[in-house]
Formats: sequence, structure tokens, C-alpha cells
Amino acid sequence: MVKFKENDIFALKIEDETSEYYGRYIILIKCSNSEWEESTNKQLFRFKISKNKTLPQLNEINSLEYIITYIQHELKKYLPFDGCKKFKELKKERDKIQVYPDEYGYLYSFITKIFGVSKNIPKNLIYIGNMALELPYHEYIPVCEYGYIREYSGWENIEKELIKDYKSYNLKQSKIFCKEAATNEKNEVIDLIKLEKRLENINYDKIYLNEEAIEDSLTYVGGEDEDPFK
Repeated sequence: MVKFKENDIFALKIEDETSEYYGRYIILIKCSNSEWEESTNKQLFRFKISKNKTLPQLNEINSLEYIITYIQHELKKYLPFDGCKKFKELKKERDKIQVYPDEYGYLYSFITKIFGVSKNIPKNLIYIGNMALELPYHEYIPVCEYGYIREYSGWENIEKELIKDYKSYNLKQSKIFCKEAATNEKNEVIDLIKLEKRLENINYDKIYLNEEAIEDSLTYVGGEDEDPFK
């Protein structure tokens, strides 16, 4: 059984002969985030991809490209809400977080969760060594790990999933990289923020919790031009 330690680096050969990346290597780097739960940290990795079909040596890992595994609009930094704080206070805190959105307003994340990381570990996993690597440039690490990072459901097909993410995000082949998609994503996040703000004002001690009552409580009477950041 493999016991993954912080900064352990492994390689997984891409064995799908139909893939244009056949023979290259996915590089796995064990990582963690001190702000997240221990159960999550046990399953966290960042990933890189080799430049060719030669297994990279430890001293070559820093030069390899990180795989972007998750993209979200920069307004997502205001989510999720903190039940102990009003939005004004939360916004003031989150505005202190340095973020680096691209031209579409997207933030790039690299930390990824592998569910059941200790089960069905690939037999062809190659240990390269242990070394603290340079972190991804302009990486966004969200406040909350639940629903705001990429999650793979185990080791099965993980090479295919990572190649898919690499092509979608690193190579920008995804349809999200256009002005229309970015605007839609932004509006969806704004709607979520509006909803959260309304929810925080509900007095649940005075409301009968049924669908109709909740819907009435969330009705905004100020019109569609409500500013969610006030």
C-alpha cells in the first residue's frame, strides 16, 4: 500500500494507445492546504504532464507544466457565505484575497481531490522522489474545498480525465473561453450571491418551512437591478 506524504512525486504512464499523449507521463504531486480539513488533505494532489515519452527525473519536475483542473469566475471568491457573518463583513475579508483573473474573469485552480485515494491505487504508479516544488503561477485556492475544487471519483480513468482537463483549460479548447460564456458564468454567480443574501435575512424561527413560504421569503421586491455587492 502506498502511503502518500507531503511533496511526494509520482508518475503515471499514459497507456491509452488512442490518445495523442500515449507514452507520456502524468506527474502527481502530493499536497495539502492548512485551512482545509484533514480528511480532505489526505486526498489532495496537483498534477503536471511530461514533455515527452521519457520518464522525467526529480530535478526536471519544476520545468513541467501544471495541469489546470478547475476554473471559476472571480466573483466565486465571495462564496460560500459564512453563517456567522453578514455579507458586508465577509466581502471586506474576501476582497483582501489576492486573485489573478484572466481576460474572461476566470480564476485557475490546480489542487485536486482524489476520492478513495488509498483504494485501487494503480500498480504502474512510479515513485520519483520527494521535493518541494515551485507553486503554480497565480493559483487560486478557494476558501472552501467543498464544491470549489476539482474532484476525481477514484483512480479509474484518471489519466483520461486529466488529459481532458489539460486540453480544456491549459490549451483553452473548452467553450467557456469566449465572452458570451464568461458573461453567463458571471451572471450565474451574481444570482447565487443574491440568493445567499436573501437567505441570510430569513428568520427561520418565524417561518413555516414549506416550499411556498420559502419562495415568498426569497422574493425580491426591489427590481431586477439589485446590486448584490451592497
